[in-house]
Amino acid sequence: MHPSSKSVSPSEIWGHAVANITPSAMPAVTISLVAVHSGNFTWLAYSVIGILMMLVALQIAILARHFPSPGSLFFYLSKALHPIAGMLAGFVMIAGYFGALAAAPLLGGLFLEQALAFFWPIHGIGWIALIAFIYLLIAWRLARRGIEISARWGLWVEIFSIACILLIAAFTLGHFGWRDPAQWHFTQMQQGPFTQALILSLLAYGGFETAGNLAGETRAARTAIPKVMLFSVGMVGLFFVAMAYIEILAFAHIPTAIGNSPAPLNRIAEAIGRPWLGIFSDLAMATAAFSATIATLNSISRILFSMAGHQVISQYLHFRHPSHGTPTRALGLLAMLVLFSIV
Repeated sequence: MHPSSKSVSPSEIWGHAVANITPSAMPAVTISLVAVHSGNFTWLAYSVIGILMMLVALQIAILARHFPSPGSLFFYLSKALHPIAGMLAGFVMIAGYFGALAAAPLLGGLFLEQALAFFWPIHGIGWIALIAFIYLLIAWRLARRGIEISARWGLWVEIFSIACILLIAAFTLGHFGWRDPAQWHFTQMQQGPFTQALILSLLAYGGFETAGNLAGETRAARTAIPKVMLFSVGMVGLFFVAMAYIEILAFAHIPTAIGNSPAPLNRIAEAIGRPWLGIFSDLAMATAAFSATIATLNSISRILFSMAGHQVISQYLHFRHPSHGTPTRALGLLAMLVLFSIV
């Protein structure tokens, strides 16, 4: 193993895990899917699932403590259950994360185009594809250079993304206040739709387990990674609950239902008389898409590296760069596949 490979700090692992979760997507986009079913109790849906995910994170953290490996769930389940279970988990993780990886640069291009439209009107799929290509190129170069530099970039970019969302939340509370009694009238809750909301809100928490992918490059991995998993779910859960409450509160004063709004934060910015805040919503998603691109590249490449090392897939991918210590062959394969999906 490369001598500098044990150089990732707990804060960088946290940035990697949170970037995979992409919490900015919840208030900016996906809350509409949940709120259309849960209505005033959207915050409760995210609370219930957040508690359940903390229990799941606790179990995965125990496995991460006993079986630290860049293969994450692939290796954990292979050891704890059966190699076939681990193999299935590995392929499912690769398929799921690759879907996010393929979409992230295009989403980044879309939202960055919207943000730039406030200053310089540009339109067309060509611009989005060009921005997506630049996203992918920069993310691949950072991931190839080293996990510490790419994780650090992902951390700061994700902090900026969340800060943009919190800025909009602060203006919203300043305009509407924080009291909304309707969100506490539990007798109005309908069990069937609320159950559907629980299922949809579950998707928002996925990605915290990718902290385990950095086990081979982390100092004190047996203690740092389990703590990061639990902290990531807890922090993101609080963010989801708070933003759900604030957005439902705001839409109580807006004629359009939140479930019919594809960009709820932009709609809130218009309602409070500060449409320029919509720029921060678009920038939040644009930067979150960039950090997600880096994080998913790092995650999938290490799963491929681990599976290749256990001869589940071609051993050609079980290779680290002699200077940077990164799985460059796996990273190159992923970058080419995403490039083909963009063009």
